[in-house]
Amino acid sequence: MFDLVIKEGLCFVDGRFVRCNIGINANKIVSLSKDELKGEEQINARGCLVLPGFFNAHTHSAMTLLRGYAEAMPLNDWLEKVWKIEAKLDGRSIYWGAMLACVEMLKHGYTCFADMYIHMDSVARAVQETGIRAVLGYGMADRGNPERGEEELRIAIKFIEDWEGKERIRTMITPHAVYTCSADFLKKVNEFTKRREVLKHIHASESLWEVKESKKRFGKTPVAFLDSIGFLDNETILAHCVWLSDVEIRLIAEKGVSVAHCPSSNLKLSSGIAKIAEMKDHGINVAIGTDGAASNNLLNPFAEMRIAALLQQLRRKFIPPQEFIRMAGENGYRAYKIEGGRIEVGKIADLVILEMKSNHAPFYDFVNSVIFATLGCEVRDVIVDGRIVVEDRQTIFVDEDEVLDKVLSTVKTL
Repeated sequence: MFDLVIKEGLCFVDGRFVRCNIGINANKIVSLSKDELKGEEQINARGCLVLPGFFNAHTHSAMTLLRGYAEAMPLNDWLEKVWKIEAKLDGRSIYWGAMLACVEMLKHGYTCFADMYIHMDSVARAVQETGIRAVLGYGMADRGNPERGEEELRIAIKFIEDWEGKERIRTMITPHAVYTCSADFLKKVNEFTKRREVLKHIHASESLWEVKESKKRFGKTPVAFLDSIGFLDNETILAHCVWLSDVEIRLIAEKGVSVAHCPSSNLKLSSGIAKIAEMKDHGINVAIGTDGAASNNLLNPFAEMRIAALLQQLRRKFIPPQEFIRMAGENGYRAYKIEGGRIEVGKIADLVILEMKSNHAPFYDFVNSVIFATLGCEVRDVIVDGRIVVEDRQTIFVDEDEVLDKVLSTVKTL
């Protein structure tokens, strides 16, 4: 008898959909079988697709508060507008923004997300209360001020000490970018990660402006500068990486760096199109993220997979569709060192059950249907850590009406 059984679904296993039953004990997948399995709880997935949970590899969850606030402008203009209103955000507002993001992500099939922002204790609380999984870090920026740098690093380290290993939470160190952090500060951050073996996550080469600014300040591109201080290794995840040279692609491949690709945000802020096909050709682990809702405006893995695929095809680079399912799930888990993202015995039971709808018909290939014809509203049930957190499209642990009311009242005060 299993704790939970998912019955008769078409399960995404090793790149294709096969019919099987999934047995779960505690938080792990312990059986995949064509034979009938019995469980204390059972989910009938007949006529549905069962997918590994999706992983939002780069976001700023509480930016749901700023969805639609800054539109039709490039990244540096967008940042100036957003930074002004972010200065008004406090722990309470961040909590409700993160709650809204967690609800949206869960209902679209995200079972884990990587987040760098401010007032991260509030985000951690939202993670615990909604049932989602997360890798969290305080977003640091010293802006050339050593005293501010010391305080930023202190906040970041305290957050790690307070939350690492708590239920469904891992932590990381997250300096914002080379254009908001001084060389000395980034060196100190890197020294800390070497002592403590902490994951590192940073924006890198998102826009051409950023690359030019880095060359002015450091005489090097962002990636080359990070390499010069020893920042690049297999504990590092770089967000965006739109403006990489072929030499830099080879470099991050050699260093074992993962990349969080955010196609919708890159389009919206006119940043460019990342060379994802070339990165994959060099063996780089490419995951997919949404970035924040202020620069997307959705937190939806299906939208990101579709746009990611279409952008590479626009470049005449044709990647097998099942690779985008891996990029949106398994590769994120791999980047952040979590044993999930696959339907496989021994893996963490983070799973999504997707109903097939008329927009998928006539079902020539289920993989193609997931990538190119799914909106996200087809997500029916979500399991995180072996526990049902979304059932029949409703979150189990959250009063969604309350969350929406609190968010709407919060933004009136900004």
